[in-house]
Amino acid sequence: MTGKISKAISAFMLISCLGFTVPVWGAEQTVTKPGGITYEMQDIEVQYAASFTAYPVGNTAKPTVTTSVYDAVYSNAAKPLQVLYGVVKLTNMLGNFMTEEFISVSDGVNSARGLSNGFGPIYNSNMRIIGRETEFYTGKKLAEKSVVKDYSDGVKAIKLSREWDAFGNPIRFGIRFNGQFKTESDPFFQKLTETSYEIDLTTLRYVGKNQVVQP
Repeated sequence: MTGKISKAISAFMLISCLGFTVPVWGAEQTVTKPGGITYEMQDIEVQYAASFTAYPVGNTAKPTVTTSVYDAVYSNAAKPLQVLYGVVKLTNMLGNFMTEEFISVSDGVNSARGLSNGFGPIYNSNMRIIGRETEFYTGKKLAEKSVVKDYSDGVKAIKLSREWDAFGNPIRFGIRFNGQFKTESDPFFQKLTETSYEIDLTTLRYVGKNQVVQP
């Protein structure tokens, strides 16, 4: 079991160091919702996928991800999140391809997901790079064999950070949320912005590649 976790962490760390190709989108079509655009893809292939649990920072106990509708709706306490993270290869209608990171978070009842919008290094006090943070927009996501961009409800970001020591060993992985809301129609995401989450690396499980997942 330890070996499997170690391999999953190694792959997770490797992906954090990868550079991704410049987007080469296919033909654009205006979607039904005003302000949205869809990019038709010839093929979408999962390259890597892993699942793990993220706990609210400050919680010493580690409760299970809630499956209670009552808790999800009426409890004000921050809950642990089940996270699916990975990389997809997108091939547009012209045959050009690029890779994108994807993420999905859920408390057992509510969920949010998105595709990567960019990434940047994390520095320590000596300006040495000790990690990387990837930003995902919920307004940019996969829908069947298309990539849809729709920010009509505001810009909502999921930020995944990965930090390591001088020897390349993982020391801190976390998730935080922020958003510029145009409406109050997403109380789940608004609640997420009030808390930071730390990933429990012992829960990291390699889901596989070329699997049927819902990125």
